[in-house]
Amino acid sequence: MWFTNLGYSQLFWTPFLSKVLFQAVNGTILFLFIAGTLLSIRHAIVTFVNERLRLRLRLVQDMNRPVFNLSQRKVTVWLLVISAIVSFGISFVAGFTGWLDVLSFTHATQFNQVDPIFGKDLAFYFFKLPFLRTIFDAFFGPLFLLTLFTIIFYIVTGVIRFHSRKLWQSGAVSMGPSCRKHLAFLIGILFALKAYGYYLDIFKLLYSTHGHVVGAGFTDLNFTLPALKILIFISILGSILAFISLTFKDSRLLTVPIVGSFVFGILIYSVLPALIQSFVVLPNELSKEQPYINHEIELTRFGYSLDNIKEIDYPGNTQVTAETLKTELGTLNNIRLNDARPMLQTYNQKQGIRLYYKFNDIDIDRYTINGESRQVMIGPREISTPDLTSNAKTFVNMRLKYTHGFGASASFANAVTSEGLPSYAIKDVPPVSEFPEFKMTEPRIYFGELTNDWVVANTTAKEFDYPLGNSNAENSYNGKTGIPLTPLNKFMLSLRHGTPRFYLANEVTSASKMLVYRNISERVEKLAPFLTYDMDPYVIINAGRMKWIIDAYTTSDSLPYSNMYPNQDFNYIRNSVKVIIDAYDGTVDFYAADSSDPILKTYMKIFPGVFKDLDSMPPNIKNHLRYPESLFSVQSNMLKNFHMTNSSVFYNKEDSWDVAKELFDETTPQSVDPYYTIMKIPGEAKPEFVLMLPFTPASSATNTRNNMVAWMAARMDGEHYGELLLYKLPKNIEIDGPLQIESRIDQDPKISEQLSLWDQKGSSVIRGNLLALPIGGNFLYVEPIYLQSDKGGSIPEMKRVVLAYQNQLVMTETLGKALIELFGEGAPQPTTLGQSGTLPVPSEQDETEVDLNSLDMTSVIEQMNQIRALLDNLETQLKGLPTSSGETLPADETPASSDTPSSDDTPSSIKPPNDSFR
Repeated sequence: MWFTNLGYSQLFWTPFLSKVLFQAVNGTILFLFIAGTLLSIRHAIVTFVNERLRLRLRLVQDMNRPVFNLSQRKVTVWLLVISAIVSFGISFVAGFTGWLDVLSFTHATQFNQVDPIFGKDLAFYFFKLPFLRTIFDAFFGPLFLLTLFTIIFYIVTGVIRFHSRKLWQSGAVSMGPSCRKHLAFLIGILFALKAYGYYLDIFKLLYSTHGHVVGAGFTDLNFTLPALKILIFISILGSILAFISLTFKDSRLLTVPIVGSFVFGILIYSVLPALIQSFVVLPNELSKEQPYINHEIELTRFGYSLDNIKEIDYPGNTQVTAETLKTELGTLNNIRLNDARPMLQTYNQKQGIRLYYKFNDIDIDRYTINGESRQVMIGPREISTPDLTSNAKTFVNMRLKYTHGFGASASFANAVTSEGLPSYAIKDVPPVSEFPEFKMTEPRIYFGELTNDWVVANTTAKEFDYPLGNSNAENSYNGKTGIPLTPLNKFMLSLRHGTPRFYLANEVTSASKMLVYRNISERVEKLAPFLTYDMDPYVIINAGRMKWIIDAYTTSDSLPYSNMYPNQDFNYIRNSVKVIIDAYDGTVDFYAADSSDPILKTYMKIFPGVFKDLDSMPPNIKNHLRYPESLFSVQSNMLKNFHMTNSSVFYNKEDSWDVAKELFDETTPQSVDPYYTIMKIPGEAKPEFVLMLPFTPASSATNTRNNMVAWMAARMDGEHYGELLLYKLPKNIEIDGPLQIESRIDQDPKISEQLSLWDQKGSSVIRGNLLALPIGGNFLYVEPIYLQSDKGGSIPEMKRVVLAYQNQLVMTETLGKALIELFGEGAPQPTTLGQSGTLPVPSEQDETEVDLNSLDMTSVIEQMNQIRALLDNLETQLKGLPTSSGETLPADETPASSDTPSSDDTPSSIKPPNDSFR
């Protein structure tokens, strides 16, 4: 019902029926083998058991009591029951793990690219080889155990007798005719299956990890491959000899092939290749393995789409002037001063409103505001029922009342208030915004990242919406999805959840709906478990409704020669699917983002109609698609070595890279996370939303290198979506990397003194993301500085901005002032959007909307000096007035408290930037 309710019934029935069919066929074949084998030894079992019982019951017989005899009929029934349990139990497990292999085999899509060794299309390795391996594993293992137990039974019962350890001699092993024929049949089939398994192992060589090469290397192809062919011949010969022994009485036709296969398997399949690898390949590894290293580089780059990266030279040392900056206003206007890590804490403190509201994550996206693309940080305000007080966690509250979150908060990436807090583009409950793009007609969040429990909606008990004065605003769910609580459904759900409350709760009516799998990640995984989902869904606002976007990947571990991603089980990955989920009613849409991916094409054949064409996605949603950070990180980590396409350079790791390092919260250096920003790509006319990451040379324990050698960007606007650009810096000059800039900040006397004074007892300094922004052929480094009290519940406040350009480094209150200090008075001033859509101006009613980037500190200081002069004049006049005792104060005395320092006593270097506003 749940699948049908969402419009995806085939995502339930296709896997279900496939599992049933596969289990039935596989189980029936196994049942015939197992039952046939057990029934063939039925007489031996009965005879053996009855003889043992007679020996044990001899005393009973002497006492004139009847002796128990095991009947053949009972044995037959038990053997059939055991055969059915074992065969269908094995097929049950195999069906649950192999159903997709079967369907992929029957709906396989060609890659139109062949492997470099056997010349087979890659589709063979992705779709056919897993199926053939599934069939082999489904039969060989059970039949091997069946044969082994049968031999053991014959030995225990004395049917098989060993007269000599020299099994190759005549008469060394004796067995009865029926035993010999039975084992000949089983062993003949096992040898045939083993020959088939060795044939599949030939193709598994392309996944070998022996030696330096990932994939088939010199030893694999020159020694292991011939060994496998010999073992195939031995296995086929053993199968033929086993079937010949059905008519010939010589037991050596069975024993010699078994021993020979075992001995030759160890010698030529394990020992010999290891010796060759150690004594022939390792001393001359590069020359022996070079062709196969080239295969590894080529196919690994294909597996992670590194072969689609466009490489471009970037000077890195071009002189930047104020005039240059004027052409980069799109980048300057979107420099992200708000760091998502401290901002999450700020959102929860300032916009959480109540303890049951919670922001799980801050997402970074772009919106077109007043015709200009602006970087926005947005967080959905979800319901968090675990945070309710214990006495509020009643059934009605948890299941009927607190059913949904409400709205979102958002702020522009480079706008802060006078207190160093985000300047909100959306705020409060219900959400308020002066920008049409952020207006919400349906702000309720029934499906999100924190909605982990089922609820019953649209009951007579109104659902909590948001606090309103001394009461609460309430509402009832009216979405498309949800399981209706009919009498049958109510009964089944009562059994499923082990509660009679669906009947006892008077609030539940026939119009009520049960909402299950409300966690969006769980929801999509339940629908399509064959996809791999990104761990970071993000929310957008589209046409007044909130939508979740989840990136889904097609992954596989079946690409020959491709390196497995560390600690993961894939060596091929594509961001083939975009999933859109409505936050209100939970409707799910799967869009084929990369319809050229053969794996997705195969899934589209298996599940027709599930994946919609990307062109059918609403344009307003399509404009918010992001290149996923997770995929970008995977590609960046693989690029550290696989940007080297020369096999000799790759083998010696002469030019290995590493992801640049930075400091956060003044702790141990950590890798820079890929960061979204709006910037003008070199050579392009207008700014666009990109994801970028800088690289440095690989370091060792004794040789640390932190200079920047390259940076990569992923484009995601319009027709350029998915393009990867790798900008390489000249190798004959040194360009500072992020960690070197961090070191320069620590070494700067004025800046380090300021940070040290702030970072005293009672407060701590948080260093935000250090952004390396390519501007005019050079780099501008930006790092926001936050100050946070050590007291519990305090909020990080942005107090300074650090800018670095070449050998210049400044720390100021505003970005605009820093640009002037670096590039002179002609430097353009970044503009930001405030709550009214224009540059915010402080007023008596609202002083929180001051924009840190555009604030003119000089005029503010002049105004404060005028106020100070007025206060001094007033003080002088007050000193001449009589006190309550009739005396007057001397003109040189000050009425202020002696323990209150004047503003002149406080070093200007440690004053918070907005002290004067207080």
